[in-house]
Formats: sequence, C-alpha cells, structure tokens
Amino acid sequence: MFDLNKINDCLNTKEIGRTIIQYDTLASTYLKSKNIFNTCPDGAVVLTENQTKWNVRMGKEWFCYPGKNIYLSIILKPLTNNHLISKYDIIGCSSLCETLRNMYEIDCKTKWPNDIIINGNKVSSVCSSLVSKNNKAGGVIISMGINVNMNKEELESNEEIKGTATSLFVETSREVDREVLIGEILNNIEKYYDELVSETSSLGAVSIFNENSVINNKSIEIIKKGKKSKRKVFAQGIDLEGWLAVTNDIGNEEILNPGETIIIYEKND
Repeated sequence: MFDLNKINDCLNTKEIGRTIIQYDTLASTYLKSKNIFNTCPDGAVVLTENQTKWNVRMGKEWFCYPGKNIYLSIILKPLTNNHLISKYDIIGCSSLCETLRNMYEIDCKTKWPNDIIINGNKVSSVCSSLVSKNNKAGGVIISMGINVNMNKEELESNEEIKGTATSLFVETSREVDREVLIGEILNNIEKYYDELVSETSSLGAVSIFNENSVINNKSIEIIKKGKKSKRKVFAQGIDLEGWLAVTNDIGNEEILNPGETIIIYEKND
C-alpha cells in the first residue's frame, strides 16, 4: 500500500490530494470515484495497488500489474459551466509529461488525445469522464494509469502490450519512488486546473501538450469513429478546447473531435 504521509509531504496543493482514499484492489479507481463522488471534496484522490478492469478509450483496456505501477483517479468539482472533457485529458497528459521531464529528464511525448509516449512506447494513458448530478454536469474525474516499476520481462510477459509499452524503470534504469511521483503529478494538475477554473483558460496545459506532441507538423491518417474509410491530413496542433486542428488534402482546415476521431499511429510515431 502507498505511504500517504509521504505523498502528503510532497504536496504544495491547496485541494488536490489533500484527501486520499486508497484500496488494495478495485475494479477501477474511476468506478469507485464515481460511486463516492457526492461524498468527497473537490480534489479528492482515489488510489489502488491493483485494478481489475479499466477501459481507457474506444473500448481498449489498460493492462495492470499490482504493486509496481500507479492507478489513480482525481475527483474535480469545478465552479464553472465548462466541463469539456478534452480539456481535462490535456491537463492530465500535460501535467504528467511535465513531471516526467522535470523529475527524470525523460524525453517523453504527448500523443493525442490522451497518451504519454517514451521512445515510441506507451507509458501512461489518461481518461477523463463527466459526472452528472440531477441531469446536470456535477464535475469531472481524471483517471490515469502509469507504468512505473515494471521491468522488461514483466512488460513482455503480456502479449497485448509486448513491444508497445514501456515503464519508467526501463527508461531510467532505476526504481522510481511512486509516492514522490504521485505528489509532483498532483502539484502540476492543480496548477493547470486552477488556471482553467480561475482564468477559464487551458493555455498552459495546451502549450505543454503541443510542445511535446508526436504528431504536430506531420501527415497522419485518420478514421472517423464507426467508419472504415481512412484519409490523410496534416496535423497542426491542438486548440484551447483540446481538439486537433488539421489541414485536409484540399487545403481546408478542420477541427477534429477526440471523441469521434481515431488516428492510425505507426509504431515509432
């Protein structure tokens, strides 16, 4: 189990992480957060050592390895009417990318709409979800899974992630202190969350995401969700809503919704 006092010692936040609830095993931190949402304060965090099922996007599941990684969800109750989920995905990804770069000097990249990549392999995925109350938006849950201390053999033991996933241990060649990492991630998330709430802007998080994007200024192939035909576009970068601005094959600009767009990534993008 995590040392909550150690996490607390690493925090410089006002709200995020000041309440942490941890479990040995959960179906998912998201489902637990959703169930206890109404009884928790803004910024409460749900942690688990193991989660048995978590769909990150388009029905794909995140592979879990107990005791080595980080699986957490953050309950947010912003006093704003803007609950655009893509903004919270960007806040989560940018906060994590900034943390890894600053703490471990890792050349990590953001992969639209919600992944963190190191040397072409996935190390983390972020998934934000809207929580409704009385048919109105009540808040948002940001969930993330991070491969932290899995070794190469453990990564390759699962055929679903073999050759496509990595961990911080593999990339740094040393064991990572998970509590310190959690504390710094939460510090960065509050920084960008405060910007979104107080200034109604996601400029800081969007800037970090675009600076580290693996697809900006590249030609990519996309498919609209539910369709079979694919087409090529030129990626310019995400806008302040977290949507992807592209130029199509006839030179017109389009704005792609992350909930409706699938990008066909090559292995080493």
